[in-house]
Amino acid sequence: MSRSQSLTPVIGASVRIREPGGAGAPSALWLLIAVVLCLTVGACGGRGGDAAPRAADAPIDHIVVLFLENRSFDHLFGTYPGADGLAGYRGRQTDRSGMAYVTLPQPLGRDGKPDPRFPANLDNAPFPMLKFVGALDPTNNPVHRFYHMQRQYGAGADGLPMGRWVAEGTSGGATMGYYERRAIPVQWRLAEEFVLLDRYFQGIHGGSFANHFYLISSAVARYPDAPTSLRAEVRSDGQVLKDGDVDPEGYVVNNLDPPYPPQRVDHILREPQTVPTIADRLDAAGVTWRWYATGWGGGARAVQEGLVPHHNPFQYVKRIMETQDGRAHIADASEFVPALRGRTLPSVAFVKPHWRDNAHAVSSTVGAGDQWIGAVMREIMASAYWPRMAVVITYDEGGGWFDHVRPPVVDRFGPGTRVPTLVVSPYARRGLVAHGQYDHASILKLIEWRFGLEPLTARDRAAAAFLEAFDFSQPPRPPVPLP
Repeated sequence: MSRSQSLTPVIGASVRIREPGGAGAPSALWLLIAVVLCLTVGACGGRGGDAAPRAADAPIDHIVVLFLENRSFDHLFGTYPGADGLAGYRGRQTDRSGMAYVTLPQPLGRDGKPDPRFPANLDNAPFPMLKFVGALDPTNNPVHRFYHMQRQYGAGADGLPMGRWVAEGTSGGATMGYYERRAIPVQWRLAEEFVLLDRYFQGIHGGSFANHFYLISSAVARYPDAPTSLRAEVRSDGQVLKDGDVDPEGYVVNNLDPPYPPQRVDHILREPQTVPTIADRLDAAGVTWRWYATGWGGGARAVQEGLVPHHNPFQYVKRIMETQDGRAHIADASEFVPALRGRTLPSVAFVKPHWRDNAHAVSSTVGAGDQWIGAVMREIMASAYWPRMAVVITYDEGGGWFDHVRPPVVDRFGPGTRVPTLVVSPYARRGLVAHGQYDHASILKLIEWRFGLEPLTARDRAAAAFLEAFDFSQPPRPPVPLP
């Protein structure tokens, strides 16, 4: 990037930031801006007043991201000791007329009808799911779309934010349910032994595709020529007249399948994406990487074998899909464990489970997701890579499940709901609940910090890299037993 270039793409911004000072040395003003960003946004990623360690000194050679589906922070960790959880919430949900519910509406089942497993008179408050269903029992899939989710953040009749999750949802009172340790023993154990981030937010309001694409690009996909049938209609005052998958400016804010096969549905983003991604930065620096997607090796049967195309973000990227070298970076997730055992693991790896194991409501469960995390983490900790490894376990978005923390505002796209995030490493601090503000761009920031890469957009430039999770001065910790 030349010194005179705009810092683009800047998602959701109408202004373009230009670096002053021409093509010579960085100006004092630009250095001042960098310092202010570091201090106010946390881009340096230190813990409290600690200075950030130098990337060259960090004993981390491999970064692995386990990316699951559709659970909010309070939904899984709302009762975790020391976290900003449900104990701090005193609000009441409000109906469409603005009146507080006397009791929650009857939770709905997967068929959209009242679920007989739940009572019809639940208190107007978060409730424990395990009183009524098990961790492996399927449930309703709450709505989790771009405009819906933003309306859910609205204040209830008591003036407290996050008071419209039920009214703007599609699952009755079910969205207010939460799980406890018994449902996710592996993740709870990892939180006790390593680091839990309790202010980590999904990057973009709404659903899966936008957050997967943001994870690799720090940007929102574009479809400027989207047909009218896919476009949302929004008044100048922000009122949504018609929901859609593409916003009026051509940004893809809900799920569309990729322009390249295999596809699952006929709602397709037909314009291949050309914005820079983390793949471009890694390839230019000679850093090996791979996206492991369950089912990818199945060819025409990829979807039946576990692939969810709109969870496979590089399948939207022209440079990846139209070159043999690019496509070679997408692998079936069945190759991940052999790479660990055979010592062929790339420096950066993203891993997506089978749809039945990804924790997404209806197709999967919180229990199935927890079991998958356990199986993968046992393999990671048993591998030769463990002594110089960092693993980030997170969820693409909140899935429409209630969370009591109103997201901060960075731009009109997000961040969105808090999601559970664990940092696991032999250099992770033990039992820390970290309170720094993060989102999916923080994963990019960690990769960029470790391998000396330039940021992709203003979002990852300003993001923090959750370095407070690490103590690189401590001896590497051995693996821990998991339930």
